[in-house]
Amino acid sequence: MRTLINKILALLGVVVIVVPSSLQEEFWVLFFADLVGIALITVGVWGLGSRIFPNRRVYVGLRSEVDHFIGLVRKLNQHALAGDTTVVEQVRQEMLAAVDRMTAAAGRADALPQERSLEFPRSS
Repeated sequence: MRTLINKILALLGVVVIVVPSSLQEEFWVLFFADLVGIALITVGVWGLGSRIFPNRRVYVGLRSEVDHFIGLVRKLNQHALAGDTTVVEQVRQEMLAAVDRMTAAAGRADALPQERSLEFPRSS
């Protein structure tokens, strides 16, 4: 939503500059249309939409765990396709631990995201 508003503002600024330029010949109309258009483009580029609609994510710990879990799903599929059963089992165990962490973080606004890696040792 915020990105869409920024893009619309920038596009609207271009329209406000281009349309009067092709329809009007009076200097003062063109001058003010250009000023308004430049202001709209600037506001869109600076990201006013992000300032008007701030990130209201409250459950960042849970979101972090879900993002990590999605990464584990990708890793699980990659190693399952390669037939690497040892790493698949390690990923499965990590997924079970991630589900426990998601359960603990659910409904808690004070749960902090944890840094972790998706690297698993290669089996021989």
